[in-house]
Amino acid sequence: MKVAVLARLKRLETARAVEQSHRPFKIEFAYLKQLPREYSGPRHIVSVSQRPDGRCAYEERPGPTPPNQSRVNDENVMTIFFVRAQESGNENR
Repeated sequence: MKVAVLARLKRLETARAVEQSHRPFKIEFAYLKQLPREYSGPRHIVSVSQRPDGRCAYEERPGPTPPNQSRVNDENVMTIFFVRAQESGNENR
C-alpha cells in the first residue's frame, strides 16, 4: 500500500511540474525612477502610474518595504526596468 501511494504521489508531482512548465513566460517593460546616487539606506520599489504607452512607472522610495505592500513575484514574469542614466559630478564635458 505504501509503495502504491508513493508511486502515485511521484506521478502527481511529475504531472504538476509538466503542467507548470507549459505556462507562458511573460516579459514586462517598466520605467523606474531611482533614488539619488548619494542615498545609501534601504530602498523599495512602488508602482506609481500607468503611462500612455502601456508601460507601468515605478519609483524607488527610501526605507524598507511596508508590511502591507508587496510586489507579486510571479516566477513566469520578468520585469525589465528602464532607468535614466545618472549624471556624475566629476565628468568633464
